[in-house]
Amino acid sequence: MRTKNLLRLSAYGAAVAALAVAAAVPAHAASTEGTTMSTTSDCTELAPGVTTCLTMEQRRIEVVTPSGTAILQGYREYSDATTYPGGSRSSDGTRGYVAVFGSSIIVPDGTIYFDPKVTRIDGWDVLSYSDGLTCVLDTNFVEANGTNGYNHSSGTCTTS
Repeated sequence: MRTKNLLRLSAYGAAVAALAVAAAVPAHAASTEGTTMSTTSDCTELAPGVTTCLTMEQRRIEVVTPSGTAILQGYREYSDATTYPGGSRSSDGTRGYVAVFGSSIIVPDGTIYFDPKVTRIDGWDVLSYSDGLTCVLDTNFVEANGTNGYNHSSGTCTTS
């Protein structure tokens, strides 16, 4: 009798464990390619005597739900410099962002158009100019439905 009860309990335990595993994996889970990392480092001559160089590292994840909602989240660090006749400008900064889109459409040429719902951007920039002007910008921005939101960004500039 004791052996039958142990077997019965083991069978119940196995069934509960199988149900728990099945419940933990939804039938229609969101899809993602995982986090992608990218690095850009390039210089471009914009005009004779005007050259700009950019270095940027970025990590990003995109999640698409079965209903078509897309969520993009990322972080980037950058630095750039531009030289021009008589001067130069350099900047560096960071950006963190989260964007939620209600739907997306891929057209035949591969371009993806998103329907924006909520976007949040946080970060900072330091802009330095060869004449001694330095500006520090702090970005704190939220936008809803592509038009409405708030921008609590601020900036200060000093000369040396």
